[in-house]
Amino acid sequence: MNEIEKEYNFENYKSEIFDFNRSNISYRERVGEPDELSSVIGLISMAFQRLEDVLSAFIIEMLEVDIEKGKIIVAELSFTNKVNMFSSLFQQLKDERRFNYGKFNKDQYFTELRKAILRCQDFRNQVLHSSFLQNFKTDFKIIKHKMTAKSKKGLTEIIEEINIPFLFDIYDYTISMSMEIEQFFIDFNPNRKKGDNIYHSTELSDVFKYRV
Repeated sequence: MNEIEKEYNFENYKSEIFDFNRSNISYRERVGEPDELSSVIGLISMAFQRLEDVLSAFIIEMLEVDIEKGKIIVAELSFTNKVNMFSSLFQQLKDERRFNYGKFNKDQYFTELRKAILRCQDFRNQVLHSSFLQNFKTDFKIIKHKMTAKSKKGLTEIIEEINIPFLFDIYDYTISMSMEIEQFFIDFNPNRKKGDNIYHSTELSDVFKYRV
């Protein structure tokens, strides 16, 4: 095969362009120091996944099923369906099991908790399904562009200026909701000894590897 044939060989092109090829080139070698925008978007994504995993872990605990079976159940659920199941299980168990809602009305507390969890999903979707433009000529202003099309409303485009502190607020809020769920279940398992890890007695620490 001469050089011209090699250059136009599709298998070579496919291997170089279409096949996924791993490398050991570090982040800094590729693009330099991490920037704030991409870093905080990454943190929001990771925080939301943590929230979903914590929610899944306690759905399994409320179901009182075998851990492996519980994993199968939650793996088949969308986030919204997990929240719906979480809500239904709470309504079923709220008068027979202990939930930590302080001195507040338990139904009022849970309503606000559920709203906050769904708000985290909305924030996450707004961020991860948007395009971002950072204008270096205008003091690094960040423009977020989100486009949706619905049968009843048609095309909707949202263009707004945001900043890094706002994105970090979303990250902090999402993390705080994970912690709120953990605290909500602090007294749920009567077999859990004082001082034990919250997942200890049901082996939920082996489900998603989280610790309080």
